Amino acid sequence: MKSKILFICVLAAAVFIWSCNEKSPVAPDFANQNETLDKRAHVPVGTVTPILSLIKGNPPAFFGDSPEGIAIDKRGNMYISNTIGADRLTNQILRVEPNGSYSVFATLPGAGHAAGLVTDKRGNVYVAFRAEDINKKGVYRIKRNGIMERLRGSEEMVGPNALTFDAKGNLYCTDSKVGSVWKYGKDRTFSKWFEDDLLAPGPHPVAGTLPGANGIVFFPPNKLYVANTFQWSISCITIGRKGAAPRIELVKQDFLLMNIDGIAVDVNEDIYGVLPVSTINNLPFGGPPPMPPLVMLNPKSQVVTPVVVIADAVNFNTPTSLVFGTGGPWNRKSVFVANAGLFYGQSHEPWAAPGVVEVYVGKPGMPGK
Repeated sequence: MKSKILFICVLAAAVFIWSCNEKSPVAPDFANQNETLDKRAHVPVGTVTPILSLIKGNPPAFFGDSPEGIAIDKRGNMYISNTIGADRLTNQILRVEPNGSYSVFATLPGAGHAAGLVTDKRGNVYVAFRAEDINKKGVYRIKRNGIMERLRGSEEMVGPNALTFDAKGNLYCTDSKVGSVWKYGKDRTFSKWFEDDLLAPGPHPVAGTLPGANGIVFFPPNKLYVANTFQWSISCITIGRKGAAPRIELVKQDFLLMNIDGIAVDVNEDIYGVLPVSTINNLPFGGPPPMPPLVMLNPKSQVVTPVVVIADAVNFNTPTSLVFGTGGPWNRKSVFVANAGLFYGQSHEPWAAPGVVEVYVGKPGMPGK
């Protein structure tokens, strides 16, 4: 019965244009948001602050900048992946300063879609790049000096999307078109590591196919949480110890996880996810009901709670990924959300420009954030 309900809901869901050194890198409940305050900061949980606004195109957003991935390193450098233009010929990694200024840190090779980002302890930046050309797609490592290289084996992924490290320095990447997780470890080669029905994509009457495994985040000592856009769910993959096979279990499938994209986790193991459908309201069949742009899942109680009230959704524009601050200029108790600014069903302005917004959540992130 649940699967039938899910299928019916998906048919009515919003159109979502998807998206998530030579040594192995070493990684790194809200009762009422309006009344929940941090005693030191005196800031309400759920407070939204714009950080960066990029130039819109014409028509709005779609022909302009579209940042999807976001990462912050230990030194306080913020990076976003930015795809420009309807032809997606230009794909850049931007470095964002606390004052909202930015510069181009690196440019990816040719047309495609720059997706998820992550950084390691050395300050290297990793980006998942989807492209039709097998000679260009895959996962790239960009060193602090800007030198870029594609990691071997990553070109075999169909739709590389989101990235995370575990405590041992292994790098994981979701393949959203297949519904799998790939791993890059000591052998310095990406290979398919895990695949399951809980990670699978599925059909959509307008978009064709909605992505499966999307956002991914590690929680110590051995958990990988994975969001599934098509299935409106979050699952947990337990990394097997001493060679044991990984196993997966569904954590939550819920209406408030509709078409969930990127995820992040705090020190209490609460999982935060962004919902791109929160900015859709003008589809032929009416679109989904109003949705919050940012939600939190407590995996122990399985309760999903809106973090940002629906009225504040005007500060968002297709939120796709998020990251906790690392201190310094970026508050450790805030998440920073990338607004991809895709144009696919917004009926009115003003919507936020493509860019980055900060949401204060009152708890620091994990791991190592």
